[in-house]
Amino acid sequence: MNAPRDLRVSHAERAYVATLLDGHHAEGRIDGAELAERLTSVTTSVTRADLSRVLADLPGAADAVPTREVLDLTNTAGDLRRSGEWLVPPRVVVRSRFGNARLDMRRARFVTGDVVIESDLTVGNLDIRLPRGATVDLTAARTRFGTVRDRLGGSAGKGVPHVVVVGGAWFGNVTVR
Repeated sequence: MNAPRDLRVSHAERAYVATLLDGHHAEGRIDGAELAERLTSVTTSVTRADLSRVLADLPGAADAVPTREVLDLTNTAGDLRRSGEWLVPPRVVVRSRFGNARLDMRRARFVTGDVVIESDLTVGNLDIRLPRGATVDLTAARTRFGTVRDRLGGSAGKGVPHVVVVGGAWFGNVTVR
């Protein structure tokens, strides 16, 4: 298995690093010529290590290209919540025996354009709020006693981010808005 820094990067990861570079340019840390040079390096980056090198001498570079592949949110009772600015890795696992899970991704940063959310709730609801332009696939989402709702509405194509929900709740609802 490859080390996380040796994994290949996605278009979304390149776009995210380009946005960071634009911010550093706007704040005066790099000039226009250096921005252009670094953006060229971003577009040709193959691995996370390549992207990290582009940002190595800038503030915040340590967590700019994240290496976490899975975010595991687990509890026994009570609600699980994520909101505001948070980092969404390629896979999010939500486990709870008695409680709801709310994932508000409207201001989140996505590591990749595709995200899988694995849900294992016994008694509780899963509520996911996605940013504009996002799409969802609920074909593998299930409940025993409850409903699965796509409040985003259908989409002709695949958006960014594209979220796939698998699993669900035994006694509860799965709702995406």
